[in-house]
Amino acid sequence: MTKIGLPKALFYYQHSAVWEGFFRNLGCEVIVSGDTNKEILDRGVRCCSNDTCLPVKVFHGHVDILKGNVDYVFIPRYTCLINREYTCPKFCGLPEMTYLNLDKQVRLLEISLNVETGHMEAAKGLKTVSKSLDLDYRAAEEAFQNALRELEQGYKKCENSFGEPVAKERDRKRQTLAVLGHPYMIYDKYLSMKLLEKLRSRNISIVTPADLEYQTKRRHAVPYQEKVFWEVGLDNLGSAFVFAGSENIDGIIYLTPFACGVDSFVIEFIERRLKSDYTVPFLKLTVDEHTGEAGFDTRLEAFLDMIG
Repeated sequence: MTKIGLPKALFYYQHSAVWEGFFRNLGCEVIVSGDTNKEILDRGVRCCSNDTCLPVKVFHGHVDILKGNVDYVFIPRYTCLINREYTCPKFCGLPEMTYLNLDKQVRLLEISLNVETGHMEAAKGLKTVSKSLDLDYRAAEEAFQNALRELEQGYKKCENSFGEPVAKERDRKRQTLAVLGHPYMIYDKYLSMKLLEKLRSRNISIVTPADLEYQTKRRHAVPYQEKVFWEVGLDNLGSAFVFAGSENIDGIIYLTPFACGVDSFVIEFIERRLKSDYTVPFLKLTVDEHTGEAGFDTRLEAFLDMIG
């Protein structure tokens, strides 16, 4: 049985179930690299140049861990999953970047996803995948179409509904904080320094962009409503202003990796509008490979004391 490696980084935190299902439907064994730790981070740092952002360095570390234990590592090439919304440029070139940074010592499978160019780019990747796995192309295409449907459904729904559940928690005298950022920052316990766990340990209720409907986030994404922009940028822009306008939110935390180009734009828009139009407290927590947990915790505790 062919072993396919999935790095537990970047796209994994949104689309893991989709791609695991895709390869299992093709009869493959799926191996996930495991949780991020210091060894994985150190491996990624050794592979990448200094100006590479932290999440991409970590991604390289996950691939490096996988490369000797699987037949192929799967890296989708995300360009555009929703019309007029684009991924970070590093996602677009991630397969080549990873292959070269690991000295061409890893066997990769990739599928390109760009809704604005149609099925042609994906078809090339599917042909390579079906040939590499010795499968009938029609079987790979059917499994891929199922994966696409799951991806589309995932973008149009949220995990929870923001509003009534939060109101009930406020009735119990619990603080509620909104945590913004890329999913692979918020939900990776190592990169986030267990931010969500630390907040919950203080009996604080948490909401994230995943708790808002897709259209709600897009309507509030000032000043980029219905304009071409980054997908995760629209998520965080819209979420920031929905949460800022809610009486149920006591504060907003934005967790960002150092040198993130998308966040450098998005946070600027958020901070300016929060200062001029809202009164909600806001904390930006920046993380890189040198960030110490003691300093991180000190800033977090100071913010929580301020809003408490």
